[in-house]
Amino acid sequence: MAMRVRSTSGFYHVMLRGNGKQLIFEDDVDRRRFLSDLQHTFEGRDCSVIAWCLMDNHVHLVVDDRDNCLSSVMQILCMRYAQYFNMRHERVGHLFEGRFKSLPIESNEYLLQAVRYVLNNPVAAGMGSLEEYPWSSFAEYRDGIDGITDTKPILAMFTNVDSFIAFCHEGCEPFNGVFECDNVPDELASVVALEVVRNVGCEDLSHIKTYPLKKRGEILRALRRARITDKQIVRLTGISRSSVYRSISAAGL
Repeated sequence: MAMRVRSTSGFYHVMLRGNGKQLIFEDDVDRRRFLSDLQHTFEGRDCSVIAWCLMDNHVHLVVDDRDNCLSSVMQILCMRYAQYFNMRHERVGHLFEGRFKSLPIESNEYLLQAVRYVLNNPVAAGMGSLEEYPWSSFAEYRDGIDGITDTKPILAMFTNVDSFIAFCHEGCEPFNGVFECDNVPDELASVVALEVVRNVGCEDLSHIKTYPLKKRGEILRALRRARITDKQIVRLTGISRSSVYRSISAAGL
């Protein structure tokens, strides 16, 4: 099993999906129970929820894991909720599809994009507006509710709550009906990719195709390790699909 990629910032975009894309919430009783388990599991730990959103068959979280305890916390959360769900609905077997997925967040720009993406998931899916949808942390930000979410790290980046709300209302790319797993969502791909290439000494994605083959290959492999898809790499860099494939497959990625 592949090792989880660690975030140097401590922030992660975390995703849980129902096994075989099955529903993990049958009704609002289930949703309230999951939120209760979420709050109780994170309480007293140096790990906090920055944003959350419950969909019918998956969950998005943005988490600040300051003490590298995310794996154990998520294991407890999943076990608690799965035991409850199976007992209540008289079912057996795995509720969640494998272990949880996590994408490391290494910059404030990516962090803000991830929070906005999470809060806009139901909007893009046509399930209601930011204000109307009750199963996300948007109301905790808007109304200053003392609940599950630690809103301070995000609100500190804005002049006031209204400016954060305006940022969220700018929206994200249309929802494509497919729950994102290990790969970076399309609306975040350019932000993540630019961060990756700058870390290896390249200031612009369009410059990559001008580099010598060895250097170009190193950068393309770094992008793939960051879970940028081949299709996204082709679109962002202008390098042909065949060249991308050769560079990445040579490293066994």
